Amino acid sequence: MKKRTFLVLLLAILLISCDKKYTYVEVVLEKGYFGGVDKKEKEPKIIKAKNDTLAYLEAFTTFCISIKVNRDMVEALGETYSTPLEFKLLNNKGENIVHSTFFVTKDEKEKKIEERYFSMSNDIQASVDNIKKEKIKEFNRTVKVDSAKVKELDRFFKQKKDEFSNNNLVWYIPKSAPQYVNRNGIYCYFQTENGIPSNLRLKVQYYANDWLFFNKILFSIDDKAYEYLPWKVETDHGGGNIWEWFDEELTPSDKELIYALANAKNAKMKFIGRQYHNIKTISQEQIKCIKQTLELYNALGGNY
Repeated sequence: MKKRTFLVLLLAILLISCDKKYTYVEVVLEKGYFGGVDKKEKEPKIIKAKNDTLAYLEAFTTFCISIKVNRDMVEALGETYSTPLEFKLLNNKGENIVHSTFFVTKDEKEKKIEERYFSMSNDIQASVDNIKKEKIKEFNRTVKVDSAKVKELDRFFKQKKDEFSNNNLVWYIPKSAPQYVNRNGIYCYFQTENGIPSNLRLKVQYYANDWLFFNKILFSIDDKAYEYLPWKVETDHGGGNIWEWFDEELTPSDKELIYALANAKNAKMKFIGRQYHNIKTISQEQIKCIKQTLELYNALGGNY
């Protein structure tokens, strides 16, 4: 009799202490490579808890941590490619119990979890700031600025300070560049962040009476052919005219094209549209402007 009672008690203890398995699924909005956003589910995570209430609280905590990390990344880096939207909590039957789990202190518990994690300091920002400080020290220690060249070229550029940046962000834009996108044009420009040149960019603008919807540009530079595929082409229209343009950061793979343009004697670009194409001659002024931008970028300590 005593043995049977002991076994029953042991079984009861095991049943009470045994955790249930739940599946946590986070739903996010993810940026696509070619623009737009997609709603996706991240890799599921297993949560072990004694009951639905404890499982929900752990899932809610996990979701708050994701939101906190996302906010910190946006604050520190300016953007993020994946934004938490909601979460699912599946029981062993595959049922989502997020909206069916109720307990008296639910609102109070959620508020405490949010206050705990959302009040934490931004460690990502602190790490980024430390990296920037080290980068500035390294830049000042190793890079030689060509002051004479900077003085020579500076008069051809306008400097535009970003009033919403705390990193002394200044854009260097050629004075000869079109002020608005409703003009044909091609030019390069860049920024300095705390005095360090970065983000060298290429902007190309197509202005006409009819839509071209170009997605590729073929260059003919001193009888040599090059190809450029923009990631995203913007469009607009007004007054019976249309304009299409892109504005992208240059990569190492674009170096040959850009230096060919900067040193060209003759250059043309062929805009390839959905059905038609259009050829524009790149003027000597535009070629000179690209060369001056590269020279100023490198004279300030950039490396391209």
